[in-house]
Amino acid sequence: MKIKWIRHKNGYVYTSDITQAVSSVSWSGSVSQAARTAEIAVINAPNDKNVKNLKLNIGAGQVIKLYEGGDLIFFGEVQSARKTSETGTVTYTCYDLLNHLLKSTGVYNFSDTTAERITKKVCADLEIKTGSIAATKATIKKMIIDGDTFYDIIMKAYTKAAKQTGKKYICRMDGSKLSVEVKGKKVKNFVLAEEYNITNAEYEETIENMVNVVKIYDEKGAQVGEVKKDKWVEKYGIYQQIYKKEKGINEQAAAKSMLQGVEKRVTVEGINGDLKCIAGNGVEVYDKATGLNGLFWIDSDTHTWENGTHIMSLELNFKNIMDSKEYEENEE
Repeated sequence: MKIKWIRHKNGYVYTSDITQAVSSVSWSGSVSQAARTAEIAVINAPNDKNVKNLKLNIGAGQVIKLYEGGDLIFFGEVQSARKTSETGTVTYTCYDLLNHLLKSTGVYNFSDTTAERITKKVCADLEIKTGSIAATKATIKKMIIDGDTFYDIIMKAYTKAAKQTGKKYICRMDGSKLSVEVKGKKVKNFVLAEEYNITNAEYEETIENMVNVVKIYDEKGAQVGEVKKDKWVEKYGIYQQIYKKEKGINEQAAAKSMLQGVEKRVTVEGINGDLKCIAGNGVEVYDKATGLNGLFWIDSDTHTWENGTHIMSLELNFKNIMDSKEYEENEE
């Protein structure tokens, strides 16, 4: 792991390798959080000549880069600093540039466009560079935005597109560039197994997000259809949502996509982790103690480096679920 600190002063850019002054690094993300974070614990030792020579006056808004195996895995801005003692550590919390999309809002009136064009438009307005943007070729007839975050604008557009393409999408930062990718890609050539790299595993079932009845309404408020899971209703009672018809969208398919059964969640901790095990990807897991056997999707991940050891903690899901942001027609 290599850590670099970048700051601007008097029109110049200064870069320092601060790896030797960092005692631990935590790199994490989740599907719902969107922006990835990094926490670095910097040694606060004023009497240590090597640390003192680095002149570590790290400030909010300055850039921290993380490299592993020569590859850039994180490019983010310092948000806050927490000092533990006079000669202990200072922990800096950093967010990648997707945080700008989460913290900024806009007003737009889109018509006859696509999610990919909407993404490039709002990113250009926010001066965020774009990398690989998933092409949907799905026309969005109309979408009026009044004060939504830029991230929600993008995800509302891709949620609409997903109803036509059948795919799920996720936003990620690739260095300083925003990418939109198809969610759920399997981590290649890597398996989590109890006899190899799993140190702990927990299993949980929940119905907190259950939806077993979806009623379909037209633009006049009249019910025109319904989809339901009778066995779920019989066992758990009714958990109902509504779906309002949208132009160009198959209402039956859209309503069915809203159904949500029992969620099965898994937390796995392990060593010798893989950097591709990040929120939104899929990973194979084999653990006899919990009965886990097969492909699971990562809802959140935390990678920690300390004393030369890479520890990985993953929250897994049995289903590949998108961070959907529904666009309500009454917003028009």
